[in-house]
Amino acid sequence: MVIKSVGCLSLILGIMLPITASLATIPSQVKNPVNSSMEISLKFPDVPDGEGPVSTAGGGTRTGECKISEIPMTALVPSKNTSTVSANPTFFVYIPKITFSQESNNTTVPESGVVLGEFVLVDHKGNDVYNTMIQLPLEGSIVRIALPKTVALEVGIQYKWQFSIKCQNKNSASTDFASLPELAFLEVYIQRNELTPTLKRELEKTKDPLKKAEIYVRENLWQDTLMIMAQLRNSQQEEWKSLLNSIKIEESIIDVPFAPEPTVSNPDDQSAQ
Repeated sequence: MVIKSVGCLSLILGIMLPITASLATIPSQVKNPVNSSMEISLKFPDVPDGEGPVSTAGGGTRTGECKISEIPMTALVPSKNTSTVSANPTFFVYIPKITFSQESNNTTVPESGVVLGEFVLVDHKGNDVYNTMIQLPLEGSIVRIALPKTVALEVGIQYKWQFSIKCQNKNSASTDFASLPELAFLEVYIQRNELTPTLKRELEKTKDPLKKAEIYVRENLWQDTLMIMAQLRNSQQEEWKSLLNSIKIEESIIDVPFAPEPTVSNPDDQSAQ
């Protein structure tokens, strides 16, 4: 009986040992990688001393018919000079809250009116390449101005884009918006760089939009970074804040909503000929 038990035990061990050995060779399960957004750095490179976001001289500006809030109109850029690899970039401008009022018997009476924003793109020779006027909301918001496909930035050329705010009281009889005084004005320079073959391959292989944004940050391509993050803003709010904080945009501007798609006020809007 003992001999049979030993024989059975040997048989059982002979069956189990290969299984035990095979289990020992299975590597431990790899932990799920940390969320990609946690591994991404969207801190834009520091700009030279003395440079920073471009805004109007100060808030509280008033024309005869309307007043801008204390936070100035601000272009969402790290400095006055920016770069892109896009032929048709989108430009982003923070528009402050604007109020209308009228003096009557030494009393300020609230009014209503229309606020317009004029966007102008100027080439290196001083020629207007594109000009459009859009209706702006009265509440503070971030406006997006997309350069149409009919107007493409040329590689290696530095352009200047300008944005101004004009307003008109509802009781005004004038229809010549071009003659209205500017409530606020700013300008920024942008140059389109050529996409190198190496960078093009890297971007084509990268499927994660956040990773693409990180590549653009690394290459100091602000406009392209911002365009991606604007699309991801709702799902990647912390990364959006991190990016704008890195270029020292005021905290009160970062959380302001995007304005609805702009209403073009000039129906004949087109590139300048």
